[in-house]
Amino acid sequence: MELEYYKQYLHCKKLGFRIRARQHLQQFITSFASFTEKELWTHEFLENHQCKYEYGIRYELYEQVVFPALLSGYQKRDPWSVLWLARTANNFYKVKHLHKQIDFKTDYGLLKECYLLDPSNNEVQKDLLSVQIRWLQYCIHEYPTGILSGSVNGATIDECEEILSEVEFARKLDVEKNQDKFFNEVQSKVLEYIVRLRANKYQDG
Repeated sequence: MELEYYKQYLHCKKLGFRIRARQHLQQFITSFASFTEKELWTHEFLENHQCKYEYGIRYELYEQVVFPALLSGYQKRDPWSVLWLARTANNFYKVKHLHKQIDFKTDYGLLKECYLLDPSNNEVQKDLLSVQIRWLQYCIHEYPTGILSGSVNGATIDECEEILSEVEFARKLDVEKNQDKFFNEVQSKVLEYIVRLRANKYQDG
């Protein structure tokens, strides 16, 4: 690979020369001599925080270099690759043919997979906990009107039970117990909502 092309791409991008930047990026992508080179560069690129991956990596670079390298590792059940697929989910969410190659899994699903592969990995635990907290915040954000999950008209009793199960799983990930107050809040609201659902069901029956 010719790293000089990538440096020229970054320089032109910074100056706002979009056409020249795109040309240099394509030159860089085509300069890779082997798939192994793509894997090695991708590892360094992501680990050294050379990109703000949460906002999306340049499409051509992601599709032709980063995603293929991560996909190869994912297919080999490599925890690092699964973790970085999850972290770059905003990239493949936008591109159906890429997302299809990992069976349309979400960042949460990938992180759960990664956790099963490497349960002692602190980075995986941290990322998975962050995603779970965001989901739990969504679940309760319309309370007391209702608890949200997959159902259109609010969570069912079974879905509420699933939420409670996820709370317990999240507690295990929160080794420093920083989120205990939040988890207690979620648990309390979901339990109260279950009581309401059962009461309504009893009245209707």
